[in-house]
Amino acid sequence: MAKFVFVSWDGGGNVAVALGIGAALLGRGHSVTVLGPASLRGSIRSVGLGHRELGAPPPLEPASRSQYLVEVVGSTVMREDLCQLVEELDPDGLVIDCNLAWALELPVSVPTAVLVHTALGLYLPVWQQVIDAANERRTAGGLPPLRPAAETWRSRDLLLVASVRHFDRPPEPLPRNAAYVGLVKSPLRRGAPATSVLGPPGQPLVLVSYSTDRLQNHAERVQAALDALAELPVRVIASTSGAFGIQQLSVPANATVVEYVPHDQVLPGAAVVVAHAGHGTTIAALCQGVPLVCVPGLGRDQVPIAGRVAELGLGITVADEATPADIRTAVTTILADSSYRRRAQEFRSRCGQSPGARTAAERLEAMLERPRAR
Repeated sequence: MAKFVFVSWDGGGNVAVALGIGAALLGRGHSVTVLGPASLRGSIRSVGLGHRELGAPPPLEPASRSQYLVEVVGSTVMREDLCQLVEELDPDGLVIDCNLAWALELPVSVPTAVLVHTALGLYLPVWQQVIDAANERRTAGGLPPLRPAAETWRSRDLLLVASVRHFDRPPEPLPRNAAYVGLVKSPLRRGAPATSVLGPPGQPLVLVSYSTDRLQNHAERVQAALDALAELPVRVIASTSGAFGIQQLSVPANATVVEYVPHDQVLPGAAVVVAHAGHGTTIAALCQGVPLVCVPGLGRDQVPIAGRVAELGLGITVADEATPADIRTAVTTILADSSYRRRAQEFRSRCGQSPGARTAAERLEAMLERPRAR
């Protein structure tokens, strides 16, 4: 049995990926502790992983998001805490979230993997912009700049990419330490069984699902989608993703709204997904052969992911401030044009049934067995 320590932060989709891999390692007999803010404690412990507090929870106001990201990237106050925790826990392997540039620059003697929770090539340019902003503050404060993300990510023993390579635009050349492991599903099980919310078959099913991150999801976004679909001959399942109360919505007759919905049970029967272009939801839909209407929001990877969906003909992208009419037009276009479904089905055939979490766990086990990278 090996001891693994994950270093993470409360950023939304990155958490589900870390927990999915951690749970897979746990199931293979390893010990796993996740270092992250107190806001993650409940989720971490609910899947049987250990938790030690490190870092601050996200702000409540979306306007503070950019400032929070700068702190996440270039923290000057957590270095000593992390070093003490690593010394105390004495892990055999470290897994550090790709966004934590400050942590990735710490000199450690432990085999270390960088965990990228989204499409590597699509994400790298937009995340570098956040590092650039952090470096401006560091320079003003007399601190040395952080290294470029591409340089830091390829410098560790393993670069785990929890994505599907044929969806991504991988950097050229691909870093020698990079390994695409496929979609890593969240181990968190929340929401009622799908059979209790699907309703009778007949009309096409549209799933509306935005981010679990409260900075990126609010009642107005979901309401716009509900209004868009209210007069269409479709069945609608919408989720608040736990970001706000269902009572804040006006629910049309053809819709059911729940706090959480099990995607793996609903997606096989869905005709269209209306979502925020978060990586997990997007790839989950496409690996089930379901086209998307993408309404990207605050997440740094969402605009490039939405663009890639449109580029590959796997869906339609509308603006974050899309009106109900915009969403309605996109959904009706996909339902009327079978080529979207055909291309999504072709994408599914390329996905196969690769268990991303298990593959990632196997890669981490192999990392401990081979000579250290120089």
